[in-house]
Amino acid sequence: MSLFSRPLRATCSVALLLPAFLAGCAGDKQPTHFAPLRYDYLSVMHLNAGTLEIEDATQQNPVAGDISANAPTPPAQALRQMAQDRLVAAGASGTAKFVIDQASILHNAGGVLVGQMAVHLVLLNSGGTQAARAEAHVSQTMRPDLSKGDADSPTNLYELTSDMMQRMNVEFEYQVRNTMKDWMVDAGGTPVGSAIQSQSLDAPGAKGSTAAKAAAAAAVPAAATAPALATPAVTTPEVTTPTITPPAVTVPAITTPDVSVPDATPSATVPENAPSTNTASGSTKKTSTSSAKTSDPDPVFPAGEDDDSASSSTSASTPKARSPEPGVLKLPKK
Repeated sequence: MSLFSRPLRATCSVALLLPAFLAGCAGDKQPTHFAPLRYDYLSVMHLNAGTLEIEDATQQNPVAGDISANAPTPPAQALRQMAQDRLVAAGASGTAKFVIDQASILHNAGGVLVGQMAVHLVLLNSGGTQAARAEAHVSQTMRPDLSKGDADSPTNLYELTSDMMQRMNVEFEYQVRNTMKDWMVDAGGTPVGSAIQSQSLDAPGAKGSTAAKAAAAAAVPAAATAPALATPAVTTPEVTTPTITPPAVTVPAITTPDVSVPDATPSATVPENAPSTNTASGSTKKTSTSSAKTSDPDPVFPAGEDDDSASSSTSASTPKARSPEPGVLKLPKK
């Protein structure tokens, strides 16, 4: 007969194995160490600004029920790390200000975690006037795996924060490169892509600090300075137009010869006692002959002319010849 009954033996076996079972459960602990969230492996965005400022506005505007502080890496800390790893002020003047507007995690009913992130980046000139602005927003809802612990366990909070930061890096870079492309520079401060070649954050007409520009120029190594592209000088050939001199044409002087044209009317000698005609030339000749003859009597017309036409054409002052007195006519001598 057995010293102990079967039920008693079973109870003793459970009592002996219980500590070992509890020890095994205690060995399956949640992780207590989480890798820090860093983003220096991603591309760096150089801004045309002299300084970079990071501001956490969530401290002035807390969200009720926020449990993000329980995460191994709080969302606000992860956003600050992103700005430090990926933004660089490479300009000569002005300020780039990165502002964390929201970074919260809420534990809603049903074990659902809701995360919210919002940031913006502004570029200010030396006078404090805003020159450019970019914003990025990310929200995510997560139904955690309860096998990893409670819904608000550090593991679940770390996983939610890491997932939201991956989306924030993509969204933030897209917004910056899209809305601030004219303010992007390379490591040496030279505008890149479609950025304007000479851009300053100062107000129009304002002069930047000479000391700040000199310090920024000294901080940039000579190797980072983009080489100047020498543009070959294009010389336009000078075109000389020849002077065309028309030949001198000498026109000989044409002298008109002096041609003497003889009178076509022959000069006829009319006797003194020729009868007078009715033509104009005969009348003229008679008149000239009458004025030239002497006072001797006309043998043809001893009584003188009694022609009215002749007397009318003769001047009244010329006396008319009359017949000589008897005994005056003489016969010619033989």
